Amino acid sequence: MRVTSFGSGSNGNAFLVQAGSTALLIDAGVPIRLLCTGLRLAGVGDGQLTAALITHEHIDHVRAAAQLCRYQPVPYLATEGTIGALRHCPADWTRVSASASLRVGEIDVTPIAVSHDAAEPVGFVVEHDGVRVSLFTDLGETTEDVCSALSDSSLIVLESNYDEQMLRSGPYPAHLKRRIRGPRGHLGNADCADLLAAHMSDRTSDVWLAHLSVKNNRPDIARASAEMRLGGAAACPTISTVPRFGASISWDSAHVVATPRQASLF
Repeated sequence: MRVTSFGSGSNGNAFLVQAGSTALLIDAGVPIRLLCTGLRLAGVGDGQLTAALITHEHIDHVRAAAQLCRYQPVPYLATEGTIGALRHCPADWTRVSASASLRVGEIDVTPIAVSHDAAEPVGFVVEHDGVRVSLFTDLGETTEDVCSALSDSSLIVLESNYDEQMLRSGPYPAHLKRRIRGPRGHLGNADCADLLAAHMSDRTSDVWLAHLSVKNNRPDIARASAEMRLGGAAACPTISTVPRFGASISWDSAHVVATPRQASLF
């Protein structure tokens, strides 16, 4: 399984998951030209996408969704609440439910409900041939289902939105700071690091810190926070920050040594 990021942050979020002949786009929040270029560079030409998975309706996750329909006429999978919020988007919508797994091409997909200020937001767990990847880019607080999803994931993509001190001293008005810190807002560096330390396993080879704030965080601060917290782990994973915009990073399970594990049920 191969995962490619086309960007993550308030400017836009989009990830590509590939396994065999299956190519799944998770969110379409970056500009359409950047998205189409990224797909082509990853070997996914027009009409070759299998499906698009949408986490929620905020513009940084759906900016290019309507335009992409012209190039990729595929099923768009989202919760009923998200579909209702995006009823203006001329996509071929397929409703999914939190914690209800489904097979999309060669990839098993499980939507996981998250706490965020959207209609019915989810993160996604994708699995293929015994390899699990968890993607959670927007969540104000953790839940038991999110914690379970992180367990045994080879790659974890997890929000590390803000540094507490930068947020406190930053330019945002008080009400926005409260919203960011709130249970339906975003996950800060410290909470992200604590969540990883508590719930990742020795199967986790890589962690991508996602959705970093432009004004309230820096990649070096977010990475240092996670590395300090995870430094005592028996096998500390490789920690990277996902570029906010205009650059991509990728991960390939073929480069990770597999370890047997028991199947987990959601």
